[in-house]
Amino acid sequence: MTKAMQTAILTTVNAPYQTMLDADQLAIAIAKADIKLAQVGSFLTETPAADQKAFAGAFGISEEQLHSTATAFANWSGQSVALAS
Repeated sequence: MTKAMQTAILTTVNAPYQTMLDADQLAIAIAKADIKLAQVGSFLTETPAADQKAFAGAFGISEEQLHSTATAFANWSGQSVALAS
C-alpha cells in the first residue's frame, strides 16, 4: 500500500466527521469490529474493496477479520457492503 493510497483512504473516511482517525486508529477499529464508529462504516461503504484489502493487509488485519467486520456492519446497518460474506 502506497502512502498516497493510505492518504486517499483516510481522506475519504474522515472527510465528513469532526474527529479524525489516523491509519493505526482506523486499523484497530476495523480489527476490533468497532462497527458503530462512523469511519469504519465509511471505510466499508466508500472505499473500493481492493483498497480495503490492501489497507487491511498493510496493517496485519486478516481477510477473515475484514470480512467478519464487513458482515457485522452490513447486518447492523442494513447497507450493502462489498466484502460482507
